[in-house]
Amino acid sequence: MSVQHWKFQRISAIALVPIILFSLYYIVNLGTLPYDQLINDLGSINGFIITTLFMGFILFHSSMGMEVIIEDYVHSENLQKNIVSISKLFHIVSFFLTITILASI
Repeated sequence: MSVQHWKFQRISAIALVPIILFSLYYIVNLGTLPYDQLINDLGSINGFIITTLFMGFILFHSSMGMEVIIEDYVHSENLQKNIVSISKLFHIVSFFLTITILASI
């Protein structure tokens, strides 16, 4: 693991604190809305940006953490590279599915 990877993981963890707090506040307020207003709010530009930022940082931080775990516990370099690639692909697809679903609302 490189120093840059370590720094990105720590920076994303620090950035997640305010993003999660703001997202929780947003989600709690969504719970009081009727269904029609909920869909309208999630389909708005604010809902799109908040959810995209939240999922983007969560998936980025998750991907980096999974990479470290895989590097620590899988000892075959070839298998390690394959599993890391599959993990990154899963995280990228998840992010784009999130954007696609939000854009369709």
